[in-house]
Amino acid sequence: MNETLAAKLGELQAQIYWLHDAEEFAQLALAAATIYMKLGYTQQQAETAGNLISQAYQLADDAALAQKAGNFDKEMQFYDQAKDKLTQVETTLVYQTSIAIHQMKWWMYFRHKQKLKTIIHLFLQHFKAVGLINLFTALKLTYFLMEIGRVHKSRDIKTTKHNAIKYWTELLKIKPPQYPYLG
Repeated sequence: MNETLAAKLGELQAQIYWLHDAEEFAQLALAAATIYMKLGYTQQQAETAGNLISQAYQLADDAALAQKAGNFDKEMQFYDQAKDKLTQVETTLVYQTSIAIHQMKWWMYFRHKQKLKTIIHLFLQHFKAVGLINLFTALKLTYFLMEIGRVHKSRDIKTTKHNAIKYWTELLKIKPPQYPYLG
């Protein structure tokens, strides 16, 4: 069961990256909602989370445009709004530990090409969600997401999907109290 679920979640996660690139934000929201429905959340929670994740992606894109324009204050306003959307996802999903700040920061540092800071916040997002007892899993999840980003940039959908499936396979093994994935 977990292998089938991991395969479906990995496929949806990889799809989200391509939908983001294509600026298909309604479809992105639907794919994100499907992930949360498959994880056992209610349809209402899943749809709300999916829409908020889609909005966060759009705000992060606006931040990237502000960055390119050299408008640091506007960029930070957009990233702060994206963090607020991701925090609303956490509230919707009744998460106990806040990881939205780390999601927003790794998005920002990834776009700023600050690899070490990206890795640190990816790790903190996973570590805070899965806990010290699952430290090795947090490290593996961080690695898989870094690989997903690397191969996605090279437009390799097959390997992106493969790494996303590995990500979900590892995550589902530990049955965490909350999922570190926010889109």
